[in-house]
Amino acid sequence: MFHLKKVIFSVLFHFYQFFRLSFPLWLMISSLGVSLGLILLLSGENHFQQGISAITSFSLIAVYLIMLKHFYSKLLNWSDTRCSKEIIVSLKQ
Repeated sequence: MFHLKKVIFSVLFHFYQFFRLSFPLWLMISSLGVSLGLILLLSGENHFQQGISAITSFSLIAVYLIMLKHFYSKLLNWSDTRCSKEIIVSLKQ
């Protein structure tokens, strides 16, 4: 469990800026996917199954992103295995 926490902390810590910058874009793509699924759903019986699949998959992605943003700080605190809360950066080469 200790190693899993270290990996989760490392991933969340290093990808914070990427997640912060790409979150609105991914949410917009998910909403476009749900819209496309609705269009497929309403276009006729030939595309009904594809519309349901698109709505389901893009809705799950959007819910995952929203939950990750909501619980990000709690998950980061939970996975922090350091004894000291200070971050020391060595500038020597």
